[in-house]
Amino acid sequence: MTAFPTTPRWIILSDDALALEDIYFFLPAMSALRKEGTRVERFETRRWKFSPRLAQARLGGACLLIARTLGEEWIEMLEAHREQHGRICYLLDHDLVTAQPQEESERQARELQQRLLALADEVVVVSEQLQTALAGLHPKVSLLTPPLTGALPDLRHLDSQDWCIGFHGTLAHRDDIVALAPVLRDIQTRHDDTEVELMMGRHLPLALSDIPRLKSMEALGWEAFQDYCSRRRIAIGLAPLMADSVNHDMSWRRFLDITRMGGVGIYSRRAPYHELIEDGVDGLLVGDDPAEWLAALERLLSDRDATRAMAHNAQHKAHEVGDPLRVLDFWRARSTMATYPM
Repeated sequence: MTAFPTTPRWIILSDDALALEDIYFFLPAMSALRKEGTRVERFETRRWKFSPRLAQARLGGACLLIARTLGEEWIEMLEAHREQHGRICYLLDHDLVTAQPQEESERQARELQQRLLALADEVVVVSEQLQTALAGLHPKVSLLTPPLTGALPDLRHLDSQDWCIGFHGTLAHRDDIVALAPVLRDIQTRHDDTEVELMMGRHLPLALSDIPRLKSMEALGWEAFQDYCSRRRIAIGLAPLMADSVNHDMSWRRFLDITRMGGVGIYSRRAPYHELIEDGVDGLLVGDDPAEWLAALERLLSDRDATRAMAHNAQHKAHEVGDPLRVLDFWRARSTMATYPM
């Protein structure tokens, strides 16, 4: 039997999901775990020429965290030497296994995810939708919702006459915001004290291009976006998730990002939002009908005192559901199990 070290040791096998690793492990947990004696390191697998011998020497006896994906040569090595490792946790924010691949690259990614599921002692997912989708595919699927990263602002910007309506989704959310183009065009025609901010830059869809007072900045990387959220102030954040959206694996990150920028969110009335948002208290929930989105925007813009109250309530909820100590406790519990082979 392989001898496992008595000091907990975690290695994050980092492939192409630095933001996921930072949100769900490094920012809320790494520093405290290290102070408590747990050894934690991140090994960026794409930066090194793969050597099975050197890789095994470095990883032997460690417990591993794999986020989203991993190179096939690394998976083959782990499969061949599974007994030489401690606990393997697979952190997942997107389900490929139950999806129907359309292209060869999607089929290959699906197969790699299946192999990682088979390797893992525990699958850690970021949304209830993923937990439900994968429940029958692995014996231990655990939900870890996102922590709040960074401080929440004061809300003095909501005393200003000019308000910003923000949508900071990536191109993957293109169709969701395009569905609201007529709504945004209408609201910007009715109100001259608002601007709309998107983060699509040169990829701004034509359907959105003629909206009055629209600002479309280039998308930012993970670290730059976190810095932006700490400085940018919005009044209203949009979180559309339409029935035909490809983004139904989403976590609560949109709620936390909107709240970090000081805004009140308007959210689609479906998972993950319908169990998080208390309609009219810390945000608004609406259906897919554009008329509902228009009415929600008018409500927030017309009754600004009520909107400020919702923004305060949203901050209280963000502190509650995004408490980083909850995430620390999650990984702390797994660190105490990490010195024993599974």
